[in-house]
Amino acid sequence: MTNNPIKRTEKKVKQKSQWSKLNHWLHLWLGLSSGIIVFIVSLTGILFIFCDDIIDGLASDALYVKEVKEQRLTPEEILKAFKKQHPDRKASYFITYRDPKRSVKLASSTKERDLQFSWVDPYTGKVLTSGKAYDFFYVVAHVHSGEMPFGKTGNLIVEISVWIFLIELITGIILWWPKKWNRSTRLQSFTIKKNASFKRLNYDLHNVPGFYNLLPALLITITGLIIVNKTLNKTTHKIFDGFPRSYAAMRDIKPEYDSTKTFAALNPIVERLFLKDAAVEQVKLSIAAKDSITSLSAVAAKDIGLKGVQNGKTFAINRYTGQEIEIPVKVMNGLYIDETTMNLHIGFWAGWLGKIFTLLVGLVCMFLPITGFLIWYGRQNKKKKTSLT
Repeated sequence: MTNNPIKRTEKKVKQKSQWSKLNHWLHLWLGLSSGIIVFIVSLTGILFIFCDDIIDGLASDALYVKEVKEQRLTPEEILKAFKKQHPDRKASYFITYRDPKRSVKLASSTKERDLQFSWVDPYTGKVLTSGKAYDFFYVVAHVHSGEMPFGKTGNLIVEISVWIFLIELITGIILWWPKKWNRSTRLQSFTIKKNASFKRLNYDLHNVPGFYNLLPALLITITGLIIVNKTLNKTTHKIFDGFPRSYAAMRDIKPEYDSTKTFAALNPIVERLFLKDAAVEQVKLSIAAKDSITSLSAVAAKDIGLKGVQNGKTFAINRYTGQEIEIPVKVMNGLYIDETTMNLHIGFWAGWLGKIFTLLVGLVCMFLPITGFLIWYGRQNKKKKTSLT
């Protein structure tokens, strides 16, 4: 009797049905529990994609100087002129450009934070304009990570929600997968029905874009988890032979402090970084907060953003000699891993194409909790009406 094939078939069908129920239950309740967090994380992520374009767009009149002169001020002279015009602010880094018409972009803050960018004429030292958008996107980034307003607890809540979203993507594709592949199921699974009822339209808007969005959403989700999860971050670095926390390691690559020595001029450093590669359009150089900091961090790249770096390389500079300090291979690998992960996460990998693509992915991710909630809410109302009749 135990070998009865009919009973084995019934058991198999029952097991499949139980698995289907479990998958549906997980997708529903995990989605409802994390939906609001996923919405906020997606919304702030979308805002951050275009942070550099918005920051520069608000200062469009100051991005280029009106007159290019023969003699350009040195970085030290520019910093001195900035300090004279803004004595309450402390400069942290500047970005200078290969294009002689471009103004110097200088980041600064006060004791109360108040982050801002200023655009300085490199020929006169005049501050052309300053903008507070830098501080706004600092807040956006920290809301995105959950650090604002809940600190480490907020970080944990967001991380858990992102792990849940990863599970949602997997359970979602299982629910989407048609039981039978025919013309009718293909049409329903891959297209949004036109002139449909709100209920059907909402259902299609959840299912169809959700399917097309699966792989890029997985990419953004996994890169986000690599950034925030220490274990996953260390594992990724180990796989690709990189040093975790490479930016922190960069601060330890420095010569010993010597009060008898003088610091090298900054201009030759900047010029040398431009000469290294004709493709380099921008150079970013950190500004030491005190004399005991004996090395500078420099980035030479095609494009440098708040978080992203396109086709760039990071250097450690000896402040006494102005020469590059050799960075260990593992630290360089770690920097490359961190930059690549961040670029993929925020769409900083193919100019406007990468940003628009990431925007569309983010929009779908943002609306998935809304359309999913409406599907659940509609079914709850239907159950209530059925019970009343």
